[in-house]
Amino acid sequence: MKKSRIALSVILGSVVLVSAAAVSIFVVANENTGSVASRSVDLAKVSPASLNDNGALPVQSRGVIDNIKKTSYEPDRIDLTWDAADEAEGYAVYICDRDVSEDYVKANDVKEPEVSIGELKSGTQYWIKIVPYTVIEGETREFPESIKKTATQAGEVDNLHALHSSDDMEIEWTASDGADSYRVYRSVEDGTFTLVSEIKDTDKTTFRDDDVKEGVLYTYKVCANRTLYNGVNYPSEGKTLQLVCGMSAPTDLIATSEASRVHLSWNYNTYATGYNIYYAKGDDELEYLDATERNYFITDKLSAGSTYTFRVEPYYVLGKGKEARGTYTTCSIEVSAAEEKNASAAAGSGTYIEISISQQHLWYYENNELVLDTDVVTGNNDGECNTPTGRYSISSRAVNTTLTGPGYSSFVNYWLGFNGGIGIHDASWRSSFGGTIYNGNGSHGCVNTPYDKVQILYERTSYGTPVIVY
Repeated sequence: MKKSRIALSVILGSVVLVSAAAVSIFVVANENTGSVASRSVDLAKVSPASLNDNGALPVQSRGVIDNIKKTSYEPDRIDLTWDAADEAEGYAVYICDRDVSEDYVKANDVKEPEVSIGELKSGTQYWIKIVPYTVIEGETREFPESIKKTATQAGEVDNLHALHSSDDMEIEWTASDGADSYRVYRSVEDGTFTLVSEIKDTDKTTFRDDDVKEGVLYTYKVCANRTLYNGVNYPSEGKTLQLVCGMSAPTDLIATSEASRVHLSWNYNTYATGYNIYYAKGDDELEYLDATERNYFITDKLSAGSTYTFRVEPYYVLGKGKEARGTYTTCSIEVSAAEEKNASAAAGSGTYIEISISQQHLWYYENNELVLDTDVVTGNNDGECNTPTGRYSISSRAVNTTLTGPGYSSFVNYWLGFNGGIGIHDASWRSSFGGTIYNGNGSHGCVNTPYDKVQILYERTSYGTPVIVY
């Protein structure tokens, strides 16, 4: 009598009996799990007690593994676990980079139902084949294989920074390897992130946000993402950037140099707690130099004759050692020799007044060109009437006015105020300027200037013209 033949197929959890004594069984897991298994079994050798109520071999049977899970969320590693296979003594693990090939290579051989495969490419689809085996009388016998279809997480974006942080906010980043989209999330002060944009054009690595309000702290998180054919996403953890709307790059940054030092000054920003200063010599990389809460900064002595680049970046203190940073302004300047002065403006409009107390001298520049310079007499160097140093701007103007104060009343032809009652004006009562006059015979704090020079200043400057005193 001919042996009957039964073929059993289990597809997506359904069982079909055909006919046989020797049978081939194909196990295909649900497509959502991304794993498959196949094997052949001789039913004549199977114990009746192991069959189910329909007389068929159950899917969870000898040597078959199930429940493969990815437990890692890394861009360069895949960790898997699975249910131990009955009678298996070990597992041979093979990997295939499905983005470029259909070939498998052996990755590992493990005794426990878990494996970690490293040194992988980010945002890449990998198929991992797991083959259980046992050793009988020195001979290795393999059980049915299972395949996990998965991927590494997309690599993190890099160099996330602000392009604008004024009336709108714009951020930029460097493209991520393996990503096919970017997701931008935003938090408004409370730490709760909301998806605000999904960018599917990987050539676009910027996001502009015009739904903002000045003075408000915003946190942006950018996640790179890889999506597989079945719609499963493999995003990166994400990089974050905190910005205060309105804390934009310092305007009208001016750099001058004397005695091997560089003097920087800029306009105040309403929302900044202070400013970080970075510098670099020649083509070197910028490095942190110092921080200041003022709107000017004077360096220590630098290498005379060398060109230095400076970056001024506003920051806002958030607490717990954290700070939000704004966009920045950079400038470059050649450092003057020890006894010389290099008063070239490095950024901004290039129109400003510069006053050196130690040199008792004033310079006026228009569009980075020197228009005039003159000796002056500043406040008496006695600790009470000293002219205040810092970055200011012309805030009051007058002609033919009388200046009054404790113990004095002085008529002047031209007045350019820059710090309350402190200003630049002519002083007809003086016959000389400059030198060391201010040591013992200085002003009450103002900058006494020759009549013909202050007349030119008055005619060529206006409200808001920067005044730098150091």
